[in-house]
Amino acid sequence: MQSMTSHRAIVSFAVLAGIVVVAGFMTLELAPRAAAPGVVASPSPRVVDYGPPPPNIPLVWVQDPHHTGWLIGFDWTGKPRGTVMISQPVGQFDKVSQAPDGSAFGIEANGKGGFRLYLDRLGNPSPSPSSVINYQLEMWADDSRHVCTLDGLGGHWNLGLMVPGGARNPLNIVAIDPTLGQSGIIAFSFAACSARNDRAVIEYSYFGRPTEYFVVRISDGAILQERTYATDQVANVTASMDGSMIAENSGKSTGQAMPAAASTVIRRATDLSVVTTLDSSIGVLAFSGDDSSVLMNTSAWTAGEPTMLAVLDLQTGAVMWRGEGTAALSTFAVQPAGNAFAVALTQPGAQAPPATILMVYGDGSRPAKLPGLFVPSW
Repeated sequence: MQSMTSHRAIVSFAVLAGIVVVAGFMTLELAPRAAAPGVVASPSPRVVDYGPPPPNIPLVWVQDPHHTGWLIGFDWTGKPRGTVMISQPVGQFDKVSQAPDGSAFGIEANGKGGFRLYLDRLGNPSPSPSSVINYQLEMWADDSRHVCTLDGLGGHWNLGLMVPGGARNPLNIVAIDPTLGQSGIIAFSFAACSARNDRAVIEYSYFGRPTEYFVVRISDGAILQERTYATDQVANVTASMDGSMIAENSGKSTGQAMPAAASTVIRRATDLSVVTTLDSSIGVLAFSGDDSSVLMNTSAWTAGEPTMLAVLDLQTGAVMWRGEGTAALSTFAVQPAGNAFAVALTQPGAQAPPATILMVYGDGSRPAKLPGLFVPSW
């Protein structure tokens, strides 16, 4: 799940039909594809209760802006498959964040990165463990059952993997500089949490400071890989859901002035070898669930401003889909083990959702547009 924060400004990229990326960069083949449906300021349809969500079907959940506490689950073809009525009140500034497959939810207090409450697939609260820690950061794992946690208690950084409602989270100390993040600035984030691969990618990114990231084994806290970039060279990093690939997004991809890294680079997390190199104006927003493609913003991602988006096939270098660039990007989600992305688009100048939701596919199929305007739960 991904949302825009102070340490994650994104992106600009100049792609016009037929352009050839500068020498040494990957050539993008601009395949002819149908343009995405535009954002239309239309009212949401009449509220419908679609019943309990079916088990074992990945869903994308959105909130009905006119019916507080109702979530509607759509499958990745855009078909409504279930309704959840949250039994607990959600604060005005709280955020509901779904597990990758939509089988559970966490409620972030004021949207600050730590969950104050977990809900099961039907919207009912999960039981609280006997001892609760208010972790600084939490992120749903790729298996949709576990959650990665990080806190700076005790003068060092503690990483763990827990099951919501289970026993207290066993924690492992990670040898990250304990002074980082102690200034009161929340500059850490999880780029990936993979229970399946026993791997987390932790990013430290704040404007005007060096960007760092750490590939960490969750089970013992060992740092497997680490990279540090000079101030403003790399704006932020993006990792695949399974933690196997990492994109280092050049500072230029956020629209910032030089200095900036000469390119945006995608690497394998195991040995940091280069998978592909992209123009410095490109920023990678997300990897597909099957690691076959990436969602990119090809113009700066700035709150309320129009954003040009594209989906790139990593094997062929072909751009499989291009957005119109007339809407503002609010947030996005990734289909587990698939090639699709959900993107939430708003009218330029809008301060907040509701948004138009598009299902965009890495094989170039025509996007599916959800009927009405919704508040995404991702």
